[in-house]
Amino acid sequence: MALIYELTPAIVFLPLASFALALFFGQWMPKKGAVAGILATLGTLGLSLVTLWWLVLTGEPHDATWYTLVDADGAVNLTFGILIDQLSAAMLVIVSLIAFLVHVFSLGYMNDEGEPGLPRYYAGLGLFTASMLAFVIADNLFMAFVFFELVGLCSYLLIGHWFGEDAPPSAAKKAFLVTRFGDYFFLVGVVGVLVTFGTAGFAGSEGFPALAEQALTGETSVNTFGLSTEGWFSVLGLLVLGGALGKSAQFPFHTWLPDAMEGPTPVSALIHAATMVAAGVYLVARMYGFYALLPTVLGVIAFVGGFTALFAATMAVVKNEIKQVLAYSTISQYGYMMLALGAGGYVAAFFHLTTHAIFKALLFLGAGSVIIAMHHEEDMWEMGGLKDEMRTTYLTFLAGSLALAGIFPFSGFWSKDEVLFETLVHALGGSPLLFGAYAMALSAVFLTGFYTIRMVLLSFHGEPRSDTAEDPHGVGWNVKFPLVVLGALAVVAGGINLLPVEKLLGGSLHLAFLEGYLGQDIGLLTHGEHYSELLHDYAGYRSEYIGNEVTTILLGAGLSLGLALLGAVSAYGLYRGAAPARHTEKLGGVQTLLMHNYYQDEYQVWLAEGLTVRLSAAADTFDQGVIDGTVNAVSSVSLFSGGRIRRIQSGVVTNYAALIVLSLLALLVVFAILGGWL
Repeated sequence: MALIYELTPAIVFLPLASFALALFFGQWMPKKGAVAGILATLGTLGLSLVTLWWLVLTGEPHDATWYTLVDADGAVNLTFGILIDQLSAAMLVIVSLIAFLVHVFSLGYMNDEGEPGLPRYYAGLGLFTASMLAFVIADNLFMAFVFFELVGLCSYLLIGHWFGEDAPPSAAKKAFLVTRFGDYFFLVGVVGVLVTFGTAGFAGSEGFPALAEQALTGETSVNTFGLSTEGWFSVLGLLVLGGALGKSAQFPFHTWLPDAMEGPTPVSALIHAATMVAAGVYLVARMYGFYALLPTVLGVIAFVGGFTALFAATMAVVKNEIKQVLAYSTISQYGYMMLALGAGGYVAAFFHLTTHAIFKALLFLGAGSVIIAMHHEEDMWEMGGLKDEMRTTYLTFLAGSLALAGIFPFSGFWSKDEVLFETLVHALGGSPLLFGAYAMALSAVFLTGFYTIRMVLLSFHGEPRSDTAEDPHGVGWNVKFPLVVLGALAVVAGGINLLPVEKLLGGSLHLAFLEGYLGQDIGLLTHGEHYSELLHDYAGYRSEYIGNEVTTILLGAGLSLGLALLGAVSAYGLYRGAAPARHTEKLGGVQTLLMHNYYQDEYQVWLAEGLTVRLSAAADTFDQGVIDGTVNAVSSVSLFSGGRIRRIQSGVVTNYAALIVLSLLALLVVFAILGGWL
């Protein structure tokens, strides 16, 4: 084993150590634990980059077991282990980079603002980062579930950081409960996988995706509990998908994410860009060798993703708080990633996950810079005129916004275009469900361009609309540094996979670096080329083009870019000028519907109070009246009979002899009657 893989556990243990230091000694540490967190995440980032470099250089993966919990031959095998392949190595870099920059930004947002509870805050960030990193390198579904839940716990603690106020604890509880609902399905799915295959391993010929493929081909047999093999596997896939949809805030589990904005802004950046919300998409990508076998489940993933992309974008159009706009954009963008996975675009999904992590972290940290300057005012209608006073924040925020809107040549354009392209060509190849998902995602492109440019104009352009906006608070280097780094990446990150350009040039230049990296066969059956074969053989995904491939690329990219520009120009026409009007108020009842988020919260409250509580009350009544009543009645009879029988246990031998004789006589009478003697 290479030396680098011996050091890989430190990627998790460094932020875990910062958690322990901040929790127990943070009160006496420099910057209340911030320095320890920065150094830990910087070390994690360095080790992650070296690990990625080593894998790219050698093509040597690492799959090893740390600890065996249960080893029952022929039954169930539960282990804790580490899996470093193309997917996990790249994800380690993303998570550690964003975590490092969030820690640096927190110096300006939390420490400089004199926020209370800083040791607790940095301890939470450290545990959050360590949990996500451990989830990324988990080599089996059981281990992934454990750290999946720990990520959820950390989100609860960080969203509710300001627990002395009313809103943050409520938002934290909502996030915890909604995601737990999805995780119940995930847990049942984990148990189902273990019962079916005896293992939960992701990789290799002994992993459950490979065993599932063998079962479908008839090479092996598994217990499918009376269902067809594909039917039972689809049930398992949908159960695990429940957890993924909950964490990634996909419909109908999306309602927790906008409320999570009650937490500190750096936490929002970490949640949205690289940890909790990314965990669901990463889970589906991690076990893609299993999902690629199941066309029905792929269709569900694609349709839910496309619908969520459009559904969330409609709500972002009318929001007035800058973090709320970004929250709904996150839901929408993760919808694109789910769409890509469901449509067979494994590389496209991870590509968009990468670019989104960069520009969404940038936008949230940029929003945090604006909130500092505005003395924690988040209403965009109270801002305006900030572009001259906050030049660095404005330019970097604009770069992130153009990436989010999918404007050429920023990173979001390339990744979103690839998602749409993969969906379109597989829809043309004979998957009609994908046409509906494609149409919804394409509609969301226009809305994304609209609400993104609206956000930029209301926040930075025009005349100041409040006294605070006229004299904003300055921000320091610890705020500007992460913005500059992420701003530069938001411009150039699309260069890691310029597949359309490579196709247009006829393949003369190798520009699809991510495609080649994720497609590389390193012997673990976890690479893109293997997934393409599965999608073709089992899901029936085939690529068809409008004319030819180049024509389809140009038409698709042109349509997507045209819609994004149309949305951006529409927003510019409505909100430019010194004093923009509140145009969304003209929507009347539609605005009310969108501002109330289609009354999804009210619907969930009704489900909780009107249905769940009543069912619980009825169940409690049945439990106490019937179940407990029956048990108590049986016990009363037993106690009564026992009390009476106890009275004859006097210890007098003559009494026992009399009882024996009387019993014998009674038996004789019974036998006489039944036998016809009398």
